[in-house]
Amino acid sequence: MRIIFTLCVLLLLASPVHAQNRNYIVSGVVSEAGSEEVLIGAYVVIYKDSVRKGNPLRSITSNKFGFYSLPALPGGKYYIFSGALGYETFKKEVELSGEKPNIRLDIKLLKTEILLSEVKVFAEKYEDFANTSGTVELDPELIQTLPSFGGETDIFRALQLLPGVSNANELSAGIYVRGSSADQTLTLIDGVQVYNPSHLGGFASTFNSDAIQNIKLIKGAFPAQYGGRLSSVLDVTTREGSSEKFIGTANLSNISSRFTIEGPLSDKSTYILSARVMYLDKLLSLIPQAERFPRYGFYDANGKIHYKLSETDRLFITGFFSSDQLTEPPASKDIGFDIGWKNSTLNLTWTKIYTSQIFTSTSLVYTYYDFKTAMKDKNPQKKDALDFFTSSLVNDFQLKTDIQIFLNEANLLQLGAEATYHNFEVLTSDFYTSELKYAIDLGRKYKAIEVALFAQDEITWFQDLKTNLGVRFYYFNEGKLYGWEPRASLTWYMFDRLIFRAAFAMANQPIHLMARNDVYLPTDVWFPSTPVVKPAKSMQGAIGFEGTSADKTFLFTVEAYYKDLANLYEYREDANFAYTSKYEDQLTVGRGEAYGVEMFFNKRIGTVTGWFGYTLSWTKRYFDDLNRSVPFYPQFDRRHDVSIVLSWQASEALSFAATWNYSTGKAFPLPVMQYSFLTMSNPNDNTQEVFYEYSARDAFRLPAFHKLDLSVNWVFDWGDNKAELSLNIYNVYNRYNVFSKYVGYKIDEVTGIRTPVLKQFTLYPFLPSLGLKVHF
Repeated sequence: MRIIFTLCVLLLLASPVHAQNRNYIVSGVVSEAGSEEVLIGAYVVIYKDSVRKGNPLRSITSNKFGFYSLPALPGGKYYIFSGALGYETFKKEVELSGEKPNIRLDIKLLKTEILLSEVKVFAEKYEDFANTSGTVELDPELIQTLPSFGGETDIFRALQLLPGVSNANELSAGIYVRGSSADQTLTLIDGVQVYNPSHLGGFASTFNSDAIQNIKLIKGAFPAQYGGRLSSVLDVTTREGSSEKFIGTANLSNISSRFTIEGPLSDKSTYILSARVMYLDKLLSLIPQAERFPRYGFYDANGKIHYKLSETDRLFITGFFSSDQLTEPPASKDIGFDIGWKNSTLNLTWTKIYTSQIFTSTSLVYTYYDFKTAMKDKNPQKKDALDFFTSSLVNDFQLKTDIQIFLNEANLLQLGAEATYHNFEVLTSDFYTSELKYAIDLGRKYKAIEVALFAQDEITWFQDLKTNLGVRFYYFNEGKLYGWEPRASLTWYMFDRLIFRAAFAMANQPIHLMARNDVYLPTDVWFPSTPVVKPAKSMQGAIGFEGTSADKTFLFTVEAYYKDLANLYEYREDANFAYTSKYEDQLTVGRGEAYGVEMFFNKRIGTVTGWFGYTLSWTKRYFDDLNRSVPFYPQFDRRHDVSIVLSWQASEALSFAATWNYSTGKAFPLPVMQYSFLTMSNPNDNTQEVFYEYSARDAFRLPAFHKLDLSVNWVFDWGDNKAELSLNIYNVYNRYNVFSKYVGYKIDEVTGIRTPVLKQFTLYPFLPSLGLKVHF
């Protein structure tokens, strides 16, 4: 740490700031007036006049902790403007003169309650667009206007309405970005990795939207500060809590309840705590044919404590916990299952402003993840009875540091280092007993150390051309694996309202998520790279255009991408899941590719807002030992994906929202013929053992998935408090979207003969919910 800091000081001494001509630095923290919560991505621009004529002298956005710095400013009188969506524009005149080169200017923005149609947008073109290719930042307040279950807004459901993002099915966990599997997306909450970031059924993500401040999704070719995954990054930042007074919200619906409380602990510290519980089972028991649907429930909680040590030092303690449980439908006569998982994280972060040009953050992190799947065939006399149990346990300890150096007017340098101690425990079994579920230390244990270093530089070559150039180095001690990952992105402001983007990245993923393809339920196992199992690799690029209308009401983007993936692992077709089998020997290696085009049209301002998104994409896998060596489309391949989102603010108190999405059904195999042999051990036994010959993995596709959701929200006064009443309808036209098709058996009650039949498994039908949210 001391060596890195010394290098930073030497870089600053060599920069133009310390030249003979005196230059000045304006820096500070952007926060919300009143609550004093820092604002992420707020723009700060500096002009020579008070009416903002021409181009700004300098512009920048605040970082994840609200910090900004404008170095290398010549002396003189200037006007600084700052703002963010939903806040009034800040304006201040500053005089840069005298012997003191560093000017500390903390900016406090006032929240505005007026409608977007009445807001005069002052941000220049440099603040209208994201800094990197394929980057989307969602406002949590926008997400809360979308249809939900009893007010249970979901980050992942909102993300799945964007082009290039989908879910595999209604029972999936996580998001599938640009044809990559869910494990290839790095999901962070306050900088901590979450291995399974979603509750099942699309009802809610594990992140409570009331406690979220910022949501950033990078769909591909991410910068060097991120690593350990191949495809994309979801970076979620939670709020710090209000320093003004104690406030809270409580939400009660017929399927779940949640609360959030926040406030000051002292004049230097704040807290926020949020928790939820779901009881959908009670609602399902009241609808027709309730026994056809699986039983599911969850609870989660997250909190943060923020302590202001000094004007330059802050301390954050954040924690997160979630637990899910899914069991078979009561009417199920074929397969019984019991699936559960838990997430826990704890993070201690210290941030420091060393100088007006150097900002650092250092974190000590703990992550825990436990996933178990138990399956038991209810017809044990079957020759092909399916019993299975899997357990995946992960414990991570991580230390990391990040340094931002606002070098001069053209360079923002970022350096970082991180070290992670992984502890994996893997257990698979081709039979199930309750002793396996509750056993301790039965699984195979794997320990590994992962180290990464990175450096990146955001360079402004001239006013209309910016790049982000970086490199990342990783080392994984199991097998002594290491490699370099170059990253680059370019943004060219071609015209006032039109920009061109391009990006390139190479990445490695030293941990793998394995899942059985012959089982329609989650069977996830996290497994580290070893001398035999190599890290997965990706090389990806993207190119596109982004533009806005003259009044900034409309935004349009089009982007094409390509990914080349190597060292992808799947279970062999003859994999042996016995407890005593060697796990690495059950895997086979292959490669993949994904490519497509995304289009996005967004109306951002007015009483009616929304967007239309469309994705045309292909995802392929190539395995010599699978599918008879023929390339195939995996289950997360989606040829067409369409999403429509509409929101109407009818008045200050009443709003309506609707979402509709459509996607091509997933590819899957089915038996195409059957054969049998007479039992030879007993001549008097006429029973026959039946075997199936399966088709190619992508020979069939499920029916297309499509669904309409609606919501109505009414805001009213309840005594001295504000309250929101929401009516939400999930699956308005009761579309029975098929989750899985499989071969089951119809048993003749008289003869006992079992006849194979094709069955399908569907999830949630038309479901209305009513929710009440109270602000206190």
